[in-house]
Amino acid sequence: MNAIIEAWTRALIEREEDAAVITNPADIYYASGFYTDPHERLLMLILFRQGEPLLVCPEMEGALAKKSGWHGSIVTYTDSEDPWESVKKALHKQMPNPFRVAVEKNHLSVARFEKLEQIYPGIRYTDFEHVVAQSRQVKSPEELKQIQHAVDITERALETVAEGLWEGVTEREVVHQLEEVMKKQGADGAAFDTIVLFGEKSAYPHGVPSEARLQKGDLILVDLGARYGRFCSDMTRTWVFGGADEITRGRLEIVSEAKAAAIEACRDGGRIGDVDKAARDVLTAAGYGDYFITRVGHGLGMDVHEAPSIHGENDDLLKAGMVLTIEPGMYIEGWGGIRLEDDVIVGEHGGEIMNRLRTLLDV
Repeated sequence: MNAIIEAWTRALIEREEDAAVITNPADIYYASGFYTDPHERLLMLILFRQGEPLLVCPEMEGALAKKSGWHGSIVTYTDSEDPWESVKKALHKQMPNPFRVAVEKNHLSVARFEKLEQIYPGIRYTDFEHVVAQSRQVKSPEELKQIQHAVDITERALETVAEGLWEGVTEREVVHQLEEVMKKQGADGAAFDTIVLFGEKSAYPHGVPSEARLQKGDLILVDLGARYGRFCSDMTRTWVFGGADEITRGRLEIVSEAKAAAIEACRDGGRIGDVDKAARDVLTAAGYGDYFITRVGHGLGMDVHEAPSIHGENDDLLKAGMVLTIEPGMYIEGWGGIRLEDDVIVGEHGGEIMNRLRTLLDV
């Protein structure tokens, strides 16, 4: 049994739960070493307070599961079979009379929860999400290496494409260029839907790229990330096509200062909410606090958005080895928006920036 499964099994014992049903493919990979995208098919990892853990997967994935190093039990099923019949037999054999079963409430669908309730009606179902999220927050040296590789790929793509921008290119064309270059640089794909916004559209934090064409003087906001192995990067840069005026340059510098202040607050043992406060204080002092309408960042790893959520009310403490996005911004409707985002490792004396590309590109 590996260290992650041992830790989660100890959590079951401490929480007086009989089993945990894990359904998020990323969490299953984290614990088992086996990854697949099951699409509509059932994929589950079941840990028991006592007994051997059980992996449920399609029959077509059974051989890959074994080759991945999984040494627990495996239940497989064909596309023509009802997997829940096999799950029911396996569960009743190993755990006939449970009292409490933990699930991933944010991931388990209602339909599948109802199937589980039919197997064990009347028992208490609890949430295991916090246990899983906590264990994934501090990254191992190998995980940090993969994230760094994803960051490097992302930056090379942004530099390559930014140098070749021309007046009249569309937002969608730039998205396609960025994602193509990331793949050529070795990415397994984009970590999320790439955002490219020109001009006033940059005021919308998660605006959707369109056929809008680049014009001289436009703000350009690019938010992109690569997936390498099973890990992600996530970065944003904002600059001006053809050069920034004095007001825009000043606003870019203020957001850059806010990012630097937040990164300095990313130290082991610090309060997570104080990271958001550090950036917000800079923007508020400059008169732009009302335009910082998002949190300052989030955890990063196998998923682009992981725990912790870095907002002002989060009283949890930072731990060395966490990877966070730090992305303060100002979003002014009718003018545009600025977001500057780095990926940062929490350290003993402040954050270690994983990005090498300068914060303020030539404007």
